[in-house]
Amino acid sequence: MSPWESVLLALGGNATLLAVLGFLAKSFLEKMIIRDTKVFEAELKAKMDSEIEKFKSTLTRDVESYKVQLKKSEVFFGQELEAASTFSSLFHSILPGYSHPQMDWHDACDDIACNFGGIERQLSEFMGKHAAVLSDEERSALIDVLSTAGYGKFDVIDGNVSADANAKAEELHTKLKELEARLIGRVRAQASL
Repeated sequence: MSPWESVLLALGGNATLLAVLGFLAKSFLEKMIIRDTKVFEAELKAKMDSEIEKFKSTLTRDVESYKVQLKKSEVFFGQELEAASTFSSLFHSILPGYSHPQMDWHDACDDIACNFGGIERQLSEFMGKHAAVLSDEERSALIDVLSTAGYGKFDVIDGNVSADANAKAEELHTKLKELEARLIGRVRAQASL
């Protein structure tokens, strides 16, 4: 065998060996990549499942919290509606009916003034029952009206209504009308949400 053939044989054997080694390395790397990809996918899926469960848990807790809050708001609205309805009924019960054909507003105020004691009692009962659902401003207005009725009852002596008592009766009526409008307005505003 000539030196030239020996060189070719040596190179051919090495080439074959290199080809076999290359094929084995390629197969080994492919298997490692596939294995690592599967491990990565499994870890990613586990992490995503964990995150999804945390999100579901948080979402469920938030929904339940919102349901409780909504139920409380519903109950509170019902109490506000009851307070507004009761007050409206109370306000209209205070207004006197016609007692004679020529009755005017001055006469109506005299009738209101003669009933200051009863009005004070009715307003006090209303305050005791519904104060919790009244705003600070509404409670303050109601206390002011209670004061007007409380002091005004001393200006009516044996059915004789002084000019001051008549003026207090008109003031009381005006304030009660404004408070009724405020209470009903608040309920209507909430109902339209």
